Amino acid sequence: MDVQRLRRRSARSRAKPAEVKDVEAQLLRLQAIIKKTDGFTSPVGFSIGTSGTLGLASGRLSEIPGEPALNARPLPVSYRFGAFGISEYGSGATLKRDDGGETPGLGFYVNDLTQPLFSGPDNSVPEFEKLDVDVVRLAKPQPDVFGLARYGDALVVKKTSASIWVAVTMAETLELVTRSVDERLTRERETVSRVQAVYDDIMDPTKREERLAQYRKLAPLQKDPAFMEKMTAAEDAKQKRAGPEMLPQIASAKALVMKTEQELAGAKAMAAALSAADKVAPACYAAGGTASLPRFRRGPAAGCDALVRANWALFNKALPRSAPQVLFITDFAPCLVPDRKDPHVGGCVANKRLLESIDKSALLAWLQ
Repeated sequence: MDVQRLRRRSARSRAKPAEVKDVEAQLLRLQAIIKKTDGFTSPVGFSIGTSGTLGLASGRLSEIPGEPALNARPLPVSYRFGAFGISEYGSGATLKRDDGGETPGLGFYVNDLTQPLFSGPDNSVPEFEKLDVDVVRLAKPQPDVFGLARYGDALVVKKTSASIWVAVTMAETLELVTRSVDERLTRERETVSRVQAVYDDIMDPTKREERLAQYRKLAPLQKDPAFMEKMTAAEDAKQKRAGPEMLPQIASAKALVMKTEQELAGAKAMAAALSAADKVAPACYAAGGTASLPRFRRGPAAGCDALVRANWALFNKALPRSAPQVLFITDFAPCLVPDRKDPHVGGCVANKRLLESIDKSALLAWLQ
């Protein structure tokens, strides 16, 4: 295991040296559980490669507004497992063995609640993509895999009965919708101003004369005696094109601003009309349709994905930051493809065997 890489990431994760040392020890305990799995103590036909990294799987170096500070939450750690198939070629004294190349691996994520919530293919809220928020759509329920509970593309191992997510209220959801629309409106207004300024500059006689004056200064330096004639013609042509080309763009941009202003007013009105019960009710998101505001509804509702965020209350604050409290296992899904043909006992063959046979009670005992 690459503990040196783990140590290099400690400063970014605001971990103390003693905490990093304990994280290394915890990952080695996890590695020992994996190696004790039948067929992995002394693997035949494949070799095992592992590495550990301290930090969020997303690579973020700071918390999203609303999340606990990085130095006030359990340390997130990722551990990679790869089963590399072994091939031999040659014979006798020339016999060579190779266990390199690429292989489907497994990811083990400790204390990183953002990993399963943010990594799903359909969990994002398009309207919130420009906002730095921690709200996502709840993954669809799926059956257990090898006796392990599944959330999205992750298998969940935890001792607590607490969910890894909590619902987001309608009041907060509409506040985010309003902020998202308002920021989009700012960008659209800037677009109108920018395009209008270009058009005005082209059509302004004073600006035109300033540009021609610059060309006159350059003319003596040019070898082309028709330089001024050509530049004047170019200015004339630019002005002639400006109307047909740019005025429709300006009109379209202004129409978009007007539409977004109406959308903003609608979002504010919708938020103001919420009853006391609606404000604290869970929100959901129904994809589809041409207008975005109707997608945000009071849940639960048919065809509407619950809006959620990580449940940081799941963690026991009395435990050390280095204590493993929840484990997510990822990257197994490609190995579950029906009728998959695997050329050797490494890769997916080993991955599925590991997930099926690993001592799940030992994993729970390892968690604190």
